Amino acid sequence: MSVDTAATAPDDMRERMERMYRPQRLIYDATRKHYLLGRDRLIRELDARPGEIVVDIGCGTGRNLLAIARRYPGVVPCGLDAAAVMLEATGERFRRAGQPVPQLCRGLAEELDPPAQFGAAHADHAIFSYSLSMIEEPVAAIERAVGHLGPTGRLHIVDFGTMDRLPQILATGMCHWLARFGVRHRPEIAPTLERLAREKGGRVDRRPIANGYAELLRLELSPTRG
Repeated sequence: MSVDTAATAPDDMRERMERMYRPQRLIYDATRKHYLLGRDRLIRELDARPGEIVVDIGCGTGRNLLAIARRYPGVVPCGLDAAAVMLEATGERFRRAGQPVPQLCRGLAEELDPPAQFGAAHADHAIFSYSLSMIEEPVAAIERAVGHLGPTGRLHIVDFGTMDRLPQILATGMCHWLARFGVRHRPEIAPTLERLAREKGGRVDRRPIANGYAELLRLELSPTRG
């Protein structure tokens, strides 16, 4: 395993993530299994090819990365996370599964740099799975990820939606509970993707999950700007 623990993220953010996830790492997957909807659908629709580089931004315990490595043999999985304890959990997950440990790097999404961090000229797929709702600068994170995609690269996002079609008491309770962990819906995600599609050439696909509880979004770049 190659884990870069250089100070690529501000100390306060790294410490915040460490404090949050060190006591949770052993129960993280079990406690999130039933409410982080759409993750498996994102993976099924990834359509990654052998040799393509897939970067999971905010990879957590490596749950998605391992599923991707199993579903798409030959891809190059890479993980970025602000918390070293989560990168350690990812490495342990791959070792237990008998899979080669992917390239892992500690850092902020806003500082994603595949050439420096993973030795790759660019990424073919970048994934935000329930991480943008926690990131302090989601627009900057999206721009950074798209800026490091290849000419036909894809950005895949699944995260909490507006919840506007859910019963109000359920939506309000869920939003209050998520706020305790610094998590909230980010309405700027979709407009940012639409703007980048216009600027760089590409198209955006956007689909709600469970009456707006969550949302799947994908930006596909085109080799020619139209």
